[in-house]
Amino acid sequence: MESSSITNIIRTFFEKDVSKNTQFLFRRWFRLDEYQAEKEKSMEKLWDDSPSVISAQTMDDFAKIKSLISDEMPAKSVYPLYKRIFNYAAVITIIIASSVYITSQLAEPAQLEYTQLSVCNGKSVKITLSDGSIVTVNAGSTLIYPKSFLAKTRTVFLIGEANFSVAKNPNQPFIVKTMYLDVRALGTKFNVQSYPNADYTKATLIEGSVKVDMEMNKNISNILKPNDQLTYSHKDGTITIDQVDAEKIASWEKGYLIFQGVTFEEIATTLERKYNVEINYDSKKLKHQSYYVKFNPNESLKDVLNVLCQLTGDVNYEIKDSRVYFYTRNN
Repeated sequence: MESSSITNIIRTFFEKDVSKNTQFLFRRWFRLDEYQAEKEKSMEKLWDDSPSVISAQTMDDFAKIKSLISDEMPAKSVYPLYKRIFNYAAVITIIIASSVYITSQLAEPAQLEYTQLSVCNGKSVKITLSDGSIVTVNAGSTLIYPKSFLAKTRTVFLIGEANFSVAKNPNQPFIVKTMYLDVRALGTKFNVQSYPNADYTKATLIEGSVKVDMEMNKNISNILKPNDQLTYSHKDGTITIDQVDAEKIASWEKGYLIFQGVTFEEIATTLERKYNVEINYDSKKLKHQSYYVKFNPNESLKDVLNVLCQLTGDVNYEIKDSRVYFYTRNN
């Protein structure tokens, strides 16, 4: 199949109203091993060709795109390409949502100019917003924000993870909007994790106080105090609040990786973003354990993988180009 034909199929799927049966057939076709390179190249081209200027007249498109994103994600080790396409679609969705929301907050709609910062794997970027707030955006994340805060609120939009140090302004609350949660602050420090392919969204307070609202139900809100971590489950919609060391949660900004009672999948996903690799493993054998481990800024990928092998016991690894493969030693 030619690349132009693949591009046309993908473009038609995202631009047209299609039946549920067609959606199912498209997803099944997209997951097939055939033409994976061509599919990925076509999707990246469509993404690169999408307009960089955000319009505030696309509520219908927003609803349409959301309906096309499947709620059930395939296993990462089987369909890494599908996970990447989901990320593209999620970025498109939140861009459209941001323009609609910000415009609705203005008493008299104004032409706002937005900036989109997308950080690739293997990097993090620190920026200062127009109000003096400092945001450090983690690898594999996107932050959308106005060049100037002209609305009643200082609203930014996050896909992924970022640390926020918010400049105080009681008259203009600072809001971080994600797909599931809104984090509102007047002047404080906190961390937000909201990767689209994760099972949860988390808000962790370092100092001050924040109010966390449910995106789909504004009647549900929680006030956090320092070292509170609110976790919202994407699967069942539950909310838990735990006491953590918030400084450690945010320490990735300084190059540290600190995991406290997390799954192997969470560690692997974080390492993929930090070291810009793809990690493959048998999720059935490793998903039932919780891990507590800390990695220093100067540790290489091999150093980290060696520690993981010691923690898991009978597991070894092999690196091929930018891919890591875990396997049991008795295989």
